[in-house]
Amino acid sequence: MKRVAAVLLAAAVAAAARSADWRPDISLVARWNSNAANADRAADEIGALELQASAEVFATRIALGRDDALFLSAGVALDAWPRFDQLGSIGAGPRLSWQHKFGLGALAPVLRVEFTADAVDARNEERSGLAGSGRALWQRRFESGLQLTLSYERTRRHARDALYNQTAGEAAAGISYDLGELWTLAVKTSWRRGDVLSYAIPPRPDLVALARDRDTVDTFGQPRVAYSLEARSLGGAVAVTRSIDDRTALTWGYEYRVTERSPLRYRNHLVSAGVSRQF
Repeated sequence: MKRVAAVLLAAAVAAAARSADWRPDISLVARWNSNAANADRAADEIGALELQASAEVFATRIALGRDDALFLSAGVALDAWPRFDQLGSIGAGPRLSWQHKFGLGALAPVLRVEFTADAVDARNEERSGLAGSGRALWQRRFESGLQLTLSYERTRRHARDALYNQTAGEAAAGISYDLGELWTLAVKTSWRRGDVLSYAIPPRPDLVALARDRDTVDTFGQPRVAYSLEARSLGGAVAVTRSIDDRTALTWGYEYRVTERSPLRYRNHLVSAGVSRQF
């Protein structure tokens, strides 16, 4: 998988060097997860810091008439957990999206359909594999500075070990509001249904009855059982963004998620800070 990711990244950089439309975007995010183990008992909960870096290394726009366009790009993403390196991974692959604009001007609604495909190389080889997603997104901006976003996304990850295979669908609705020229406030709610991994110290016969797959792992430094099962998640998030200039922005955010499949029910509190830059 390392070779696949390296080849995809090298090809994207080479294509970028030949393209006049090259506009790389880089994002760095630090996030604290109060319950990285997705556990429903206090004794099993573990808080951990996650560091993410992502880059859109090549992008070009192909016009399909007045209202439609295709966007082709390739991206690379790095995920690191300083305390638990087995959770770390790097992925790279192509992105394709189609956009339709319903009219002229900045206030016209926009429909976007996006597809991604990645080769993922993980520190824990059993997590390595292929990942893909498809998302439909609708946006509408209003004269007041308010913007409404509705989206639905399907994701699939196929790993070397079936324990880490995941399929999910997530619907989200968000509103953002410009607080002057430099600040933006955004709130979002989301609903997800799909596979999750919950880690617990055995015995947990209640989770054994729910899990489609399970195995003993040392991801968190001590033997625990990882249970793969289908569950529902409801989340809410708020974020504040500060523009530094027309290409750089800082974002601070908080997200709360509750995931449930009776009798399992766990919560995640996520606090993040990030910076994004378009070159």
